[in-house]
Amino acid sequence: MNELFNDSARGKLLVAGEYLVLAGATALALPLKYGQTLEVEETDTPGIEWESHAPSGKWFSARFDNRNFRVLTPENLKIAERLKTLLLAARQLNPWFLVSGKGFKVKTRSNYPLEWGLGSSSTLCYLVASWAGVKPHDLHTLTSNGSGYDVACAGSRDMLFYRLVDSQPETMPAFPGRAMVENTWFVYLGFKKNTEMEVTNFLANFSHTSKEVDHVSELSTLICNAKTYDELFLLVEEHESVLSTIMKREPIARRFPTFPGTVKSLGAWGGDFAMFVSGSEPGEVKRILTQLGFSDIFRFNDLKAVS
Repeated sequence: MNELFNDSARGKLLVAGEYLVLAGATALALPLKYGQTLEVEETDTPGIEWESHAPSGKWFSARFDNRNFRVLTPENLKIAERLKTLLLAARQLNPWFLVSGKGFKVKTRSNYPLEWGLGSSSTLCYLVASWAGVKPHDLHTLTSNGSGYDVACAGSRDMLFYRLVDSQPETMPAFPGRAMVENTWFVYLGFKKNTEMEVTNFLANFSHTSKEVDHVSELSTLICNAKTYDELFLLVEEHESVLSTIMKREPIARRFPTFPGTVKSLGAWGGDFAMFVSGSEPGEVKRILTQLGFSDIFRFNDLKAVS
């Protein structure tokens, strides 16, 4: 078999600006060392044979007709239909994508447990766009209702500011201050939120002002640049207060009254990961987080993409 394509994409965490990034707010996002690869080989068998792997092993497989990407296997039909939608959208953007009639074997590999919610969909979107030779944000727009910050992270090595200007992405490099690096712990909370549903719910049911959008944009910058724990603590509390008012939800820190610091939701509120902020000694913070029942605990430098 001949290898035709091989690329990788990075997962993400949305550190600040969640939800309001959809309204044009500047968000702060962190590309991760965790992500996904995609390998494509040409075969002698017509159609597309697809396999997806995680550290625990193969979790998805399907066969597609490469004329119209009709699903040829009945297993995992819901996932296969979502993948079909992505491939069709890629062909819509590039009519020459996979029209040769040749056979292909495709493998994706994630280097983290998928339940962490670090961007299996966004990394796949980025990789399929790269394979098809189209712009990742264009493919994202055709297949998702999100802001696209996660797709921007998929192709970035460094922390970034992200915003939408006339529906088009604009990114700028972000340089984390000392407090972000030294006083934060990123913790998997043990369950996953459906981001698409959260976005749909936000767009349909919640209102905000331009002043709130501007305020959150400013907070994204200040949170990134904070030099001391006390400064970061106050900024995170303020950010959570703004979003709590808009979303009519209790800030996540209320769930951890004994934690010596504060806690910030990341991305979809209440799911996947949270950022714990503390000025206590690192070993003591990890001991407390372990006592709270968490096992997947990371410092900033444990997660950031390797440049």
